[in-house]
Amino acid sequence: MIGEPGQVLAGLDDEQQVVATSVHGPVVVLAGAGTGKTRAITHRMAYAVATGAHEARRSLAVTFTTRAAGEMRVRLRELGVEGAQVRTFHGAALRQLRYFWPRLSGQTFPDVLPSKARLLAEAASKSGITTNAAVIRDLASDIEWSKVSELAARDLLTDPRAATRQWSMDLADVMKIYAAYDELKSARGFLDFEDVLLVTVGALQTRPDILDEVHSAYR
Repeated sequence: MIGEPGQVLAGLDDEQQVVATSVHGPVVVLAGAGTGKTRAITHRMAYAVATGAHEARRSLAVTFTTRAAGEMRVRLRELGVEGAQVRTFHGAALRQLRYFWPRLSGQTFPDVLPSKARLLAEAASKSGITTNAAVIRDLASDIEWSKVSELAARDLLTDPRAATRQWSMDLADVMKIYAAYDELKSARGFLDFEDVLLVTVGALQTRPDILDEVHSAYR
């Protein structure tokens, strides 16, 4: 069970207390690694619950890695916060997309690729380009960067952001493999994790009903 608000703040330094007690509106915390950002954020969530500003079950924390999400869950439990959701960005997006998919497409939710490696190797072979495991790993990074930058294969020659990137191989070959990868993925009805993020964002941007439902679920 969560303690009194003052107990939640115990052990925080002055700057962390400012973060923890700022429970209304957006807050940006700029600090280096190891400075206590996660501690401040989890205490902010706990303080909001302890003061009645937010309900635990309507709280969602997102982070980059599964390890960081697990750490946040442990810290919230130690603070007595039960019912809050802590997920990676991809995990949170996947959960939302699965829920709204029938409304978006009316079809069965597609399989999500656990790894790009096999399909990328097939795409490279189809494009007549020799690769190995290390090259495939670097190609996956290239494609992930391109997709989160909202660049299709055809955009890589003209977009100024692509001109400054150090590619894993000749850009023309990256473009061929990227295009072949997307064709194979679409033909087989797969999504990759970047698709999950992009489709979820697209749904939130173009469907006010879905955006309103998400807003009403989390505070």
